[in-house]
Amino acid sequence: MPRARLRILAAALTLAAALTLAPGPAAAQSGDNKAIAEAAFLRGRELMDQGKPAEACPKFEESARLDPSVGALLNLALCNEQLGRTATAWARYKEAATLAHATGDTDRLKIAEEFAGKLAPKLSRLRIETAAEPTAGLVIKRNGEPLGATLLGDPIPVDPGEHTIEATAPGFLPWSTKIVVGKDADLKTVSVPALAAAPEEKSVEKVETPPPASSANGLRTAAFVAGGVGALALGLGAVFGGLASSDVGKADPLCPQKKCNPEGFALIEGAQTKALVSTIGIGVGGAALAAGVVLFFVSRSPAKEPGPEAPRAWLVPSFGPRSGGASILGTF
Repeated sequence: MPRARLRILAAALTLAAALTLAPGPAAAQSGDNKAIAEAAFLRGRELMDQGKPAEACPKFEESARLDPSVGALLNLALCNEQLGRTATAWARYKEAATLAHATGDTDRLKIAEEFAGKLAPKLSRLRIETAAEPTAGLVIKRNGEPLGATLLGDPIPVDPGEHTIEATAPGFLPWSTKIVVGKDADLKTVSVPALAAAPEEKSVEKVETPPPASSANGLRTAAFVAGGVGALALGLGAVFGGLASSDVGKADPLCPQKKCNPEGFALIEGAQTKALVSTIGIGVGGAALAAGVVLFFVSRSPAKEPGPEAPRAWLVPSFGPRSGGASILGTF
């Protein structure tokens, strides 16, 4: 805005300072609100005089909200124009003109109309177009605010800067884009494409979980498993016991008077290792078979009343330096 024009408006607003906060045509505001509105307005004027329009605008906005007045709206329009928000400033000038006309304030009506008229040719605009056949339920938003369908295709006044355009519709994938609108009567067009259909959601079939097996069945299964492990371990122990005995028999001729040659010594060491495996296998096998027998008889006992935790049992092998075994643990 030319400096001369700004000085003219500032002077006009200063001369009318005593009337800028006169009540509007709306219902009378409370005394507190009028006082707060006046304080906000005066602080806004101070900030404008200090060249701080960005800080002044919120003051005028609050003043106009609490106690609508032509002066507050004119100052709000002026600070927005200084910040380059031309569309916002133009809208505020028009609001001020409407209020001035309603209150019979002809002087400031002329000021508001004059500045709105001079700003109108400089307004930048944005045109949003859609496909020839818009998607049913299509919603267009600009910077998060819905845009009425009647405005689609029309160049609408907007503030210069970046704008986010979004398009959504039920059953379709959302679409969005960003566009930068320039200053001084710039015109940008955004074409919203036909939205792509959203993939169909696959129905998830509910798989019924079979009821848990009874505790008796679980114990009986554990009994058979323990018995099988026991039989396998006993068989393994017997095999390694036989191998150990065989190695000792082969080593005897090679160890006269308990003095072995290298081959005999190797056979004796192998026999000791196999004997250890045999001992562990027989120990574990015996314990597992015993556990299996216990579990089998427990599973045949009358069932207890259902409780918070079903009976459980498990087999825990144990190994010593020269022997092995197993323990049965559980809750019954």
